[in-house]
Amino acid sequence: MDNPKCEPRMAPLDPLAADNATAKLLQKRERKWGKAFNVTRTIANAPAVLEMMDSVWESLSRTSLSTADRELIAMEMAASNGCHYCVPAHRYVIHEESEFDAATIKKIERVSLGQTLADDSRLCTMQRLVRLLVEKRGGLSDSEFASFQSEGISPQQMIETIAEIAHCTVTNFTNRLAQTPLDNFTKKYC
Repeated sequence: MDNPKCEPRMAPLDPLAADNATAKLLQKRERKWGKAFNVTRTIANAPAVLEMMDSVWESLSRTSLSTADRELIAMEMAASNGCHYCVPAHRYVIHEESEFDAATIKKIERVSLGQTLADDSRLCTMQRLVRLLVEKRGGLSDSEFASFQSEGISPQQMIETIAEIAHCTVTNFTNRLAQTPLDNFTKKYC
Protein backbone atom coordinates (compact mmCIF):
# COMPACT_ATOMS: atom_id res chain seq x y z
CA MET A 1 0.00 0.00 0.00
CA ASP A 2 1.25 3.46 -0.81
CA ASN A 3 -0.36 5.01 2.29
CA PRO A 4 1.79 3.72 5.19
CA LYS A 5 -0.65 4.97 7.83
CA CYS A 6 -3.47 3.03 6.14
CA GLU A 7 -5.79 5.95 6.61
CA PRO A 8 -8.65 6.21 4.13
CA ARG A 9 -8.31 8.86 1.47
CA MET A 10 -12.08 8.73 0.97
CA ALA A 11 -14.39 7.86 3.79
CA PRO A 12 -17.09 5.29 3.09
CA LEU A 13 -20.32 7.23 2.60
CA ASP A 14 -22.66 7.23 5.58
CA PRO A 15 -26.14 6.45 4.20
CA LEU A 16 -27.54 9.22 6.42
CA ALA A 17 -25.38 11.73 4.53
CA ALA A 18 -26.32 10.36 1.09
CA ASP A 19 -28.98 11.67 -1.24
CA ASN A 20 -32.24 9.72 -1.13
CA ALA A 21 -31.58 7.58 -4.23
CA THR A 22 -28.07 6.63 -3.09
CA ALA A 23 -29.27 5.85 0.45
CA LYS A 24 -32.00 3.57 -0.94
CA LEU A 25 -29.52 1.79 -3.19
CA LEU A 26 -27.12 1.25 -0.27
CA GLN A 27 -29.98 -0.10 1.87
CA LYS A 28 -31.05 -2.45 -0.93
CA ARG A 29 -27.52 -3.78 -1.44
CA GLU A 30 -26.86 -4.14 2.30
CA ARG A 31 -30.12 -6.06 2.75
CA LYS A 32 -29.18 -8.32 -0.16
CA TRP A 33 -25.72 -9.03 1.27
CA GLY A 34 -26.88 -9.09 4.90
CA LYS A 35 -24.34 -6.50 5.99
CA ALA A 36 -22.64 -3.25 5.10
CA PHE A 37 -19.32 -3.60 3.30
CA ASN A 38 -17.08 -0.51 3.23
CA VAL A 39 -16.34 -1.10 -0.46
CA THR A 40 -20.00 -0.48 -1.31
CA ARG A 41 -20.12 2.64 0.82
CA THR A 42 -16.86 3.87 -0.71
CA ILE A 43 -18.18 3.36 -4.23
CA ALA A 44 -21.28 5.31 -3.11
CA ASN A 45 -19.12 8.45 -3.16
CA ALA A 46 -19.81 8.25 -6.91
CA PRO A 47 -23.59 7.55 -7.00
CA ALA A 48 -23.73 6.75 -10.72
CA VAL A 49 -20.98 4.15 -10.26
CA LEU A 50 -22.81 2.63 -7.29
CA GLU A 51 -25.89 2.33 -9.50
CA MET A 52 -23.81 0.71 -12.24
CA MET A 53 -22.14 -1.70 -9.81
CA ASP A 54 -25.45 -2.67 -8.25
CA SER A 55 -26.67 -3.65 -11.70
CA VAL A 56 -23.41 -5.52 -12.35
CA TRP A 57 -23.66 -7.41 -9.03
CA GLU A 58 -27.26 -8.39 -9.82
CA SER A 59 -26.37 -9.55 -13.32
CA LEU A 60 -23.28 -11.49 -12.24
CA SER A 61 -25.31 -13.38 -9.65
CA ARG A 62 -27.27 -14.90 -12.55
CA THR A 63 -24.35 -16.14 -14.66
CA SER A 64 -23.60 -19.79 -15.30
CA LEU A 65 -20.39 -19.56 -13.26
CA SER A 66 -20.43 -21.41 -9.96
CA THR A 67 -19.96 -19.62 -6.66
CA ALA A 68 -16.52 -21.24 -6.41
CA ASP A 69 -15.63 -20.00 -9.92
CA ARG A 70 -16.68 -16.49 -8.96
CA GLU A 71 -14.75 -16.51 -5.68
CA LEU A 72 -11.66 -17.84 -7.45
CA ILE A 73 -11.87 -15.02 -10.00
CA ALA A 74 -12.39 -12.41 -7.26
CA MET A 75 -9.47 -13.72 -5.22
CA GLU A 76 -7.15 -14.01 -8.23
CA MET A 77 -7.92 -10.42 -9.19
CA ALA A 78 -7.65 -9.11 -5.60
CA ALA A 79 -4.29 -10.81 -5.07
CA SER A 80 -2.85 -9.81 -8.44
CA ASN A 81 -4.08 -6.22 -8.06
CA GLY A 82 -2.73 -5.96 -4.50
CA CYS A 83 -6.12 -5.06 -3.06
CA HIS A 84 -5.69 -4.74 0.71
CA TYR A 85 -9.47 -4.76 1.14
CA CYS A 86 -10.72 -7.48 -1.22
CA VAL A 87 -8.30 -10.23 -0.19
CA PRO A 88 -9.54 -10.34 3.44
CA ALA A 89 -13.12 -9.62 2.36
CA HIS A 90 -13.14 -12.66 0.08
CA ARG A 91 -11.36 -14.75 2.71
CA TYR A 92 -14.22 -13.81 5.01
CA VAL A 93 -16.76 -14.87 2.38
CA ILE A 94 -15.17 -18.26 1.71
CA HIS A 95 -14.84 -19.05 5.42
CA GLU A 96 -18.01 -17.50 6.85
CA GLU A 97 -20.60 -17.28 4.11
CA SER A 98 -19.90 -20.09 1.66
CA GLU A 99 -20.65 -23.76 1.91
CA PHE A 100 -17.37 -24.73 0.25
CA ASP A 101 -15.64 -27.92 1.26
CA ALA A 102 -12.21 -27.75 2.92
CA ALA A 103 -10.37 -28.52 -0.34
CA THR A 104 -12.04 -25.61 -2.17
CA ILE A 105 -11.32 -23.21 0.69
CA LYS A 106 -7.68 -24.34 0.75
CA LYS A 107 -7.30 -23.72 -2.99
CA ILE A 108 -8.83 -20.24 -2.84
CA GLU A 109 -6.65 -19.45 0.19
CA ARG A 110 -3.59 -20.43 -1.87
CA VAL A 111 -4.74 -18.05 -4.61
CA SER A 112 -5.08 -15.28 -1.98
CA LEU A 113 -1.34 -15.71 -1.35
CA GLY A 114 -0.56 -15.31 -5.04
CA GLN A 115 0.14 -19.00 -5.53
CA THR A 116 -0.50 -20.88 -8.75
CA LEU A 117 -2.78 -23.88 -8.56
CA ALA A 118 -1.30 -26.91 -10.29
CA ASP A 119 -3.82 -29.71 -10.51
CA ASP A 120 -6.60 -30.86 -12.80
CA SER A 121 -9.38 -29.06 -10.92
CA ARG A 122 -11.90 -26.61 -12.32
CA LEU A 123 -10.45 -23.90 -10.05
CA CYS A 124 -6.98 -24.42 -11.53
CA THR A 125 -8.45 -24.10 -15.04
CA MET A 126 -10.32 -20.94 -14.01
CA GLN A 127 -7.17 -19.41 -12.57
CA ARG A 128 -5.30 -20.08 -15.82
CA LEU A 129 -8.19 -18.56 -17.79
CA VAL A 130 -8.27 -15.40 -15.66
CA ARG A 131 -4.52 -14.96 -15.93
CA LEU A 132 -4.50 -15.43 -19.70
CA LEU A 133 -7.49 -13.15 -20.26
CA VAL A 134 -5.81 -10.38 -18.26
CA GLU A 135 -2.37 -10.94 -19.77
CA LYS A 136 -3.68 -11.07 -23.34
CA ARG A 137 -6.49 -8.56 -22.82
CA GLY A 138 -8.96 -11.17 -23.99
CA GLY A 139 -6.91 -12.15 -27.06
CA LEU A 140 -6.76 -15.90 -26.57
CA SER A 141 -5.33 -17.86 -29.48
CA ASP A 142 -7.57 -20.35 -31.26
CA SER A 143 -5.76 -23.22 -29.54
CA GLU A 144 -6.13 -21.61 -26.08
CA PHE A 145 -9.82 -20.97 -26.73
CA ALA A 146 -10.33 -24.59 -27.82
CA SER A 147 -8.31 -25.90 -24.88
CA PHE A 148 -10.51 -24.10 -22.34
CA GLN A 149 -13.60 -25.41 -24.10
CA SER A 150 -12.21 -28.96 -23.92
CA GLU A 151 -11.67 -28.41 -20.19
CA GLY A 152 -15.35 -27.57 -19.70
CA ILE A 153 -15.44 -23.79 -19.91
CA SER A 154 -18.03 -22.65 -22.41
CA PRO A 155 -17.71 -19.52 -24.54
CA GLN A 156 -20.52 -18.04 -22.43
CA GLN A 157 -18.48 -18.65 -19.28
CA MET A 158 -15.43 -17.05 -20.87
CA ILE A 159 -17.44 -13.87 -21.43
CA GLU A 160 -18.86 -14.11 -17.90
CA THR A 161 -15.29 -14.41 -16.60
CA ILE A 162 -14.40 -11.20 -18.42
CA ALA A 163 -17.36 -9.51 -16.75
CA GLU A 164 -16.15 -10.73 -13.33
CA ILE A 165 -12.67 -9.39 -14.13
CA ALA A 166 -14.22 -6.00 -14.99
CA HIS A 167 -16.24 -5.97 -11.77
CA CYS A 168 -13.15 -6.83 -9.73
CA THR A 169 -11.09 -4.19 -11.48
CA VAL A 170 -13.57 -1.51 -10.41
CA THR A 171 -13.66 -2.65 -6.78
CA ASN A 172 -9.91 -3.37 -6.49
CA PHE A 173 -8.86 -0.08 -8.06
CA THR A 174 -11.42 1.88 -6.02
CA ASN A 175 -10.19 0.32 -2.79
CA ARG A 176 -6.57 1.05 -3.62
CA LEU A 177 -7.38 4.63 -4.64
CA ALA A 178 -9.57 5.33 -1.62
CA GLN A 179 -7.58 3.20 0.86
CA THR A 180 -10.94 1.73 1.87
CA PRO A 181 -10.84 0.74 5.54
CA LEU A 182 -11.36 -2.92 6.37
CA ASP A 183 -14.68 -3.99 7.82
CA ASN A 184 -14.48 -5.10 11.46
CA PHE A 185 -15.76 -8.55 10.46
CA THR A 186 -13.00 -9.03 7.84
CA LYS A 187 -9.99 -7.88 9.89
CA LYS A 188 -9.21 -11.36 11.23
CA TYR A 189 -8.71 -12.53 7.62
CA CYS A 190 -5.76 -10.19 6.88
